[in-house]
Amino acid sequence: MQYANAAETYRRNQVLNASPEKLIVMLYDGAIGQLSRAHAALQSGTSRQSAEVGIALGKAMAIIGELRSSLDTERGGDIASNLDRLYDYCLDGIFTTNVERKPEAIEAPIRVMRTLKEGWDAIVAV
Repeated sequence: MQYANAAETYRRNQVLNASPEKLIVMLYDGAIGQLSRAHAALQSGTSRQSAEVGIALGKAMAIIGELRSSLDTERGGDIASNLDRLYDYCLDGIFTTNVERKPEAIEAPIRVMRTLKEGWDAIVAV
């Protein structure tokens, strides 16, 4: 129990002390982690219909929704509009995955999120 509390305190401090750019990278990490968790569960015949898949997909959708809501389309121009479309594409793929429960349906959103994170990693000193 003490370990869990210490880990939670560490994570909270990481978030509270992070720059806005670092928070974006952390959100990408979280989304990719949840999508990967769902993908692994979908590949297993026994857990394909489990709540674990739905929970992971729901968390990924919430994170991507947060990324999407942080876009400033007035100042971000075409970049923000393009990111919005990519987030929408990912959300559609996640929704489809949740309905169809096929691991290949989530592979495109994982690739998109990894590519976007790589871009942020290149500009943010981690």
